[in-house]
Amino acid sequence: MFFSEITYEEGTIKKLYLPVLLAGFLFWGFGCGRERGAPSSVEFRNGIEIVHNGKAPQYPQRRVAFEEDLSIGPGDDSDAIRLYMPRSYAVDGKGFIYISDDKDPGIKVFGPEGRPVRTIGSKGNGPGEFQLVTSIAFLPDGRLLALDSELNRVSIFDPDGRFIASHQYAILSMSFKIYLVTDSFYVREVTTTEPGKEPKTWRRHLRVAAFDFSGKEVLSFGDFEAAQSGFVTGRFSFSLPFPVCSILAGDTRNGRLYHCLNDRYLIQVFDVKGRIIREITRPYKRLRVTPDDWKDYLDGFKTTAENRSAIEKNVTKPDLKPVTPFMIVDDSGRLWVQVHESKKDGERVLTAFDVFDDRGRYDCRVLAAFIPGLFQGGKMYRYETDDETGERYLKRYRVIWKD
Repeated sequence: MFFSEITYEEGTIKKLYLPVLLAGFLFWGFGCGRERGAPSSVEFRNGIEIVHNGKAPQYPQRRVAFEEDLSIGPGDDSDAIRLYMPRSYAVDGKGFIYISDDKDPGIKVFGPEGRPVRTIGSKGNGPGEFQLVTSIAFLPDGRLLALDSELNRVSIFDPDGRFIASHQYAILSMSFKIYLVTDSFYVREVTTTEPGKEPKTWRRHLRVAAFDFSGKEVLSFGDFEAAQSGFVTGRFSFSLPFPVCSILAGDTRNGRLYHCLNDRYLIQVFDVKGRIIREITRPYKRLRVTPDDWKDYLDGFKTTAENRSAIEKNVTKPDLKPVTPFMIVDDSGRLWVQVHESKKDGERVLTAFDVFDDRGRYDCRVLAAFIPGLFQGGKMYRYETDDETGERYLKRYRVIWKD
């Protein structure tokens, strides 16, 4: 029932959050008018439920507030357990927080009040050891799964942190995330590469499949579109601007996998047998890529003027932004879809999210000061980085919905 989530974007503490932290609350506003949207309509086509949503949400006045109640920081030399480069995290049924660390491999466990409890595993290649844990998940019975993308290995631990078993996956494939789990299997991505059309370039292929706890593949959800990289021959690779690719989100609570090929607003919903059971649509006009967007993309490269010039010459600026760069499911089964719309609020930039209920109906829209992380037990967890020290903190917020 519990799963881990790696956030895709981070805020900064002092620049964006100090005013709201002093107040104790962070409110997310809504981006629509007061008029209630038209009800969703449903049709069935070839055994698939098609949910047609209107342009406006059904509850435009609905909003959500976050109240911070915990911060886990790096600590100091006097602490028995320290965080250096925290990456993936998960929360168990009792509220204990599990955090992997790139610099000090091992899964560090903190109590519900943020006090360090123990460390599971350590750096190494042997049983129960790690090199780079990029995803953590909990099975319904409390066992822990840890996906190590450096060792191409998934390890299993009992609820007390004792090593049980592990299995390897193909060396020529890459996996970074566990999307959902059941009593008998877990679902992860499988990314492979092949030579591209240009010399010294590669093309990625993405598949999502379920594996039992011995590592045997038991079913496939199919092939999806991986985000591709740009290449400057003989020099380096880099992320392309506003890529059209598959965006995925797992919902362990309801046993669903969500997928959006983000060149259009169509979200497919898979069940745990790998079947498409629902499609969610709503009218949406993709935004154009502006000169400022292009400048922000180029400014994001912390590299030499020569390399930046090479990127600018070798990358074609897209005309349109994709529908979404990110989706996540909260602990009530709501699907949050980030769209490329934003609003200035003083120094802050608020990002728009379309929120759908667990039946696929367009529930509300919120404007967010940050990208949410893991929703668990009425709380939301996410990393935030101090813009002066560069230190990373795991924050926990109480989630309060308001109509």
